[in-house]
Amino acid sequence: MSDLTTVDDITKFMEHFYVRLLSNPIAAPIFDDIDMEAHMPRVVSFWEGIAFGSGQYRGSPFERHLPLELTSELFTIWYETFCSCLDDLYEGAIATMLKERARSIAFIFAHKLGLEAPAI
Repeated sequence: MSDLTTVDDITKFMEHFYVRLLSNPIAAPIFDDIDMEAHMPRVVSFWEGIAFGSGQYRGSPFERHLPLELTSELFTIWYETFCSCLDDLYEGAIATMLKERARSIAFIFAHKLGLEAPAI
């Protein structure tokens, strides 16, 4: 198994991640009103920027999440799904760094929302 090296790797990972996340009965309802076709290029751009420093993503990811009814449990599900999907496909320094960044994002978002820290 190799590490992520291209935007195609990020896209493959995000597609795998969302298939699994949307099959989770607790997480799936959060996406009921999300246009996934429009969401995917944004989320790929976001993680591409983190992975490769591309700088293509524009916007505030936190603000986009404010209207959602997020919970600590959802952050835990999101993070565990993120890591398991990444582990299914890749290994290496970039994969490890993405997991570390995802963990940090989960904690920061939960804190900013006044939620209990996720159990991760």
